[in-house]
Amino acid sequence: MPDATRVLIIDDDAVTRLLAGSAMRGAGHEVLEHDSGEAAKDGLGDCRPDLILLDLEMPGMGGLAFCRWLRTRPGCRTLPVLVMTAHDDSETIQRAFDAGASDFVAKPLNFNILVHRVRFLLRARDNLRALERSRRNLAEAQGIARLGSWELNRVAGLAECSEELFAVLGRDPHTAERSIEGFMKRVHPEDLERVRAAISASSDGRLPADVIHRYLGDDGRIRWIHLRVKFEYDEQGRAKRAYGTVQDITAQRRVEERIDYLLRHDALTGLPNRDHFLQALGAELSRCGEHAQVAVIHIALERYQRISDSLGHESGDAVLRLAAERVRRCLPGAELAEIDGRTLLARWSGGEFMLMRSGAAATHEAARLARAILDKLRAPFRVGEHELVLGAHLGIALHPIDGAGATALTQAASIASHHARSNGQAEAQFHSADIQDEARLRMELERDLRRALADDAGGGLTLYYQPKYDHGGHIRGAEALIRWEHPHLGLLPPARFVPLAEEARLVVPLGKWVIRRACRQLREWLDEGLPEMRIALNLAAPHFVDPGLLPLLIAETTAHGIRSELIELELTESMLMDDTEYVRDMLRHMHEHGFRLAIDDFGMGYSSLSQLSFLPLDTLKIDRAFTQGMLEVPRQAAVVRGIIALAKGLGLSVVAEGVETSAQAAALRDEGCDLMQGFHFAHPLAAADFARRLAAPGAHTAPAAAGPHPTDADAP
Repeated sequence: MPDATRVLIIDDDAVTRLLAGSAMRGAGHEVLEHDSGEAAKDGLGDCRPDLILLDLEMPGMGGLAFCRWLRTRPGCRTLPVLVMTAHDDSETIQRAFDAGASDFVAKPLNFNILVHRVRFLLRARDNLRALERSRRNLAEAQGIARLGSWELNRVAGLAECSEELFAVLGRDPHTAERSIEGFMKRVHPEDLERVRAAISASSDGRLPADVIHRYLGDDGRIRWIHLRVKFEYDEQGRAKRAYGTVQDITAQRRVEERIDYLLRHDALTGLPNRDHFLQALGAELSRCGEHAQVAVIHIALERYQRISDSLGHESGDAVLRLAAERVRRCLPGAELAEIDGRTLLARWSGGEFMLMRSGAAATHEAARLARAILDKLRAPFRVGEHELVLGAHLGIALHPIDGAGATALTQAASIASHHARSNGQAEAQFHSADIQDEARLRMELERDLRRALADDAGGGLTLYYQPKYDHGGHIRGAEALIRWEHPHLGLLPPARFVPLAEEARLVVPLGKWVIRRACRQLREWLDEGLPEMRIALNLAAPHFVDPGLLPLLIAETTAHGIRSELIELELTESMLMDDTEYVRDMLRHMHEHGFRLAIDDFGMGYSSLSQLSFLPLDTLKIDRAFTQGMLEVPRQAAVVRGIIALAKGLGLSVVAEGVETSAQAAALRDEGCDLMQGFHFAHPLAAADFARRLAAPGAHTAPAAAGPHPTDADAP
């Protein structure tokens, strides 16, 4: 109790005020006095007492009237009022309590009793205030937590409810029925039986009920409610009291639903993701049984990664969204990607989608859908100012022929689409045992290639060299062509493993091996006394966006003591079409360090003449398709003459590939072609054979025609 508690004494008897005031001061209270109800009424706002001693019998405004007035004032409803009266009959006391008195003491006053009565009233006031604070804090906490509480009168069937309960449920407290049935009427019909069962089990089993359900408020909005119910029991085990809470978890539920959606869907396209697809496919297979038809289609976009790398990820994302929409529009009932449980389209990974279709005609529908999807994806895409052509390869796997489970079917569809891509197939490819065997062989080949690259000795990788001859029949250089002496499959041409290296992201390590081996070979030939020889190396596009390429070239040529001019790097026209600032800078830096640059298979791509004029190029190589047909097809001869004239005008040297006859060689010399390579001069040679040809007498004179060998291509 505070030391300076204010006690207001209201009594028309001065002696009573004097004696009562003395007793209060003796107990440590501050005392204020008024001799009438009117005076106390006027001065109440200034004195703000903690307790009032009030005489009931006063002229004018009596004690009962003052007490009734006091209880109407803000902040005074719980102010302790101890009435002093000479009438101790029950009727007087009852009227005092009805008027709002807190307690009474009889006159003449026993001041010891008076002091104790005041102390207990103040203590009760403090307890009441603490209880009120707790109630307010509880109400505020319930409001913050969106939590309402209730207690059920089992006899009357009515519930005492907190104010927050009605806000949580979205109900009007004045009209809402405060009963179990009134609550149940608004439970979502799909959840009603579950809620009833939970409450019944709690009542019978003495375990708290804890159930989440939907609830319809007065505003028509559905809320997610977390209901908790607990029962108390009498000695006979009957439920005598029920109480619990309701909490609005709508916001939490929406977050959980959003998280669940993101876990099961691709953020870019909005389609189901891989995990969702596998779960849905597995569920559909279980539902249909082992004899039902289910088709799975793997859709792999062409050139998606190239577009993303060249034009930026935003353009790549835009293309992917457009592609997903086109595929979706091919499906029956195309308003949704997931139509009726029988059809599901998902983002698989990168530029890949996976489609499920089940039903009695799934095989026929899969072929029809595949054709429609291919037609849609082959049409140009408009992204900003760019018109882009993608295309796609599709693979189809059928249940139960190609697999019994979700993983087996998706793998089979992926293998089939990969086969379609590898073979340049325009139509969708159905999975087969032969394709499966080929895929297994490719996996084994990839494994062996990784081991070969990790082997210091090269693991069977080797370089062959095809000589380049000038007009006088002298060897002026060579193109390095990679081969692989596989331990079980024998000598493999690059077409068997280079595409595999590109898919397995091994093409950059493979290119680094070629650079190191070529530089070391040049050093060995120089140490043997052979003349300096320029070596041309074929590098794939990923090399030229690798920041380690130029440092590697500098390090290897420096370590082996060879001039950088002896290394010529051959680029494809498609790399120039990418026209990225990084690639242009890389080429300039290479040229500044002395490395030569050539465009391989010129005329077969889409080179821009402006790029030819601005890039630091040294050589154009005429594709073998023009060389071999130049004597029979006048237009091809005109193309060859045009390429040579263009190169000369730009100050570039010209190399013709695929020269197989003396007539072709003569025609190229007449047109002014600088260097030639092909079977007319030599097949690709092992390093030792190439060295012997250089070292033999007359090695700088072109040999007799070797004749064409169509099975031994001179392309790398």
